[in-house]
Amino acid sequence: MDTYTAPSPAFLGPHHLVHRPASPEAYLLKATAPVRQNFAFSAELPAEHPLFGDCVSRYHDLLFPVESLHQTMLFAARRYFRVPPGWHPVVASGSAAITRLDAWRRRGPRAGIALHLGMTPLDVVAGVPRGLECEAAVSIDGERCGTASARLVFLTQGVYRGHRDLGRRQSTASLTGWDDEPRPAGVPRPEQVGHRDSRNVLVGLPERTGAEGHEELAFPIDAKAAAGLRLEADAPDEVPPMLFLEVSRQVGLLATAELRGFVPSHAVLSRWQATFRGFAEPGLPLHCTVRESARRTDGRVCRDTAGRPVVELRLSFLQGSRVVARISASVLQDC
Repeated sequence: MDTYTAPSPAFLGPHHLVHRPASPEAYLLKATAPVRQNFAFSAELPAEHPLFGDCVSRYHDLLFPVESLHQTMLFAARRYFRVPPGWHPVVASGSAAITRLDAWRRRGPRAGIALHLGMTPLDVVAGVPRGLECEAAVSIDGERCGTASARLVFLTQGVYRGHRDLGRRQSTASLTGWDDEPRPAGVPRPEQVGHRDSRNVLVGLPERTGAEGHEELAFPIDAKAAAGLRLEADAPDEVPPMLFLEVSRQVGLLATAELRGFVPSHAVLSRWQATFRGFAEPGLPLHCTVRESARRTDGRVCRDTAGRPVVELRLSFLQGSRVVARISASVLQDC
């Protein structure tokens, strides 16, 4: 029992979104019960997109499926779960993982991607959810090869403005007299972060701190370049959620090259899990610290079940001393 929804012109490109309701009543728009709903999304992985198509790696990355999930959740919240248009969506957490690396290898100019999504409303009051949780299975060219998930919270405009004002004050106060902001040490070449176009380089080269065996790298983030990740012309003036995934990928490639000698063109962000602790304010300095979360006692690199080298990383995004996101990530070397 499927219903077809026409693609939104404001989305990332041509796609199909199918609602798969569990009951006849759910065919009627605005009559969907506040219970789990299933959807199917399909598209062609973009080859010409200024960000998604700008890649020197031989792998598709997690950006497109994660943003597809995010945009689909926003659409479904308004259309099927009756979330008022004036309520502001906030990403509370998100994750993505590659489960079969072979399917993510680029084999030609065209590849199809599909997401099978299950969305569950949270904190339902008078039939309207205050939050939405989504889990998705990802397939490329028909092969199941990954997962993605996210949790959204919907805030009234008054509550949203209150959180933004508080976050701005906290970030501004923490930057006053702050001396530990990483000093720009240059900009990496685009290929070091998996791109061809220098305009997609969002981070600077890192400063290294900490004792041997407990090193931490601090990366400045180019906030002006990151503003280009706002896909919608009418998107709110805030640091977009996609920045945290793209910066995680870029610093992951740089950090594993610096700490473990990985080759960026053969390295891939294979797992990403984020928890957001507040709004990062545009126009204020933002940086990311990275360290290995697990090291073998003999100092050798860890390996996955297929024997490939893999590094587990812990990332923190900060404005001054204020933490706005904490992320756990894995980068593996395909060799």
